[in-house]
Amino acid sequence: MVEVKNGIENAIKQILDQKSYKVPEIKDELRIIEDLGFSSLDIAQLIAYLEMELGIDPFSEGALISSINTVGSLCKVYQSCVDDNNIGGHGNE
Repeated sequence: MVEVKNGIENAIKQILDQKSYKVPEIKDELRIIEDLGFSSLDIAQLIAYLEMELGIDPFSEGALISSINTVGSLCKVYQSCVDDNNIGGHGNE
């Protein structure tokens, strides 16, 4: 989970920095829209960045974007996708 969490934290920090927002300590309970001030465009940028960095897109695999409201819930969705891909045999070679 550390790699996924670090990737998500780095992506959030990068987007906040681009917007010249103060970058808070990223905690699981932070709400993406209310606490971080992300717009729908920022969320789309975040997902695109994570797809490039982590090589996965849980939303194309059936995860609901509406289930994402905190940093922690975002981490869980991405980690679940990583775990599912590893169970499929890709991570045990």
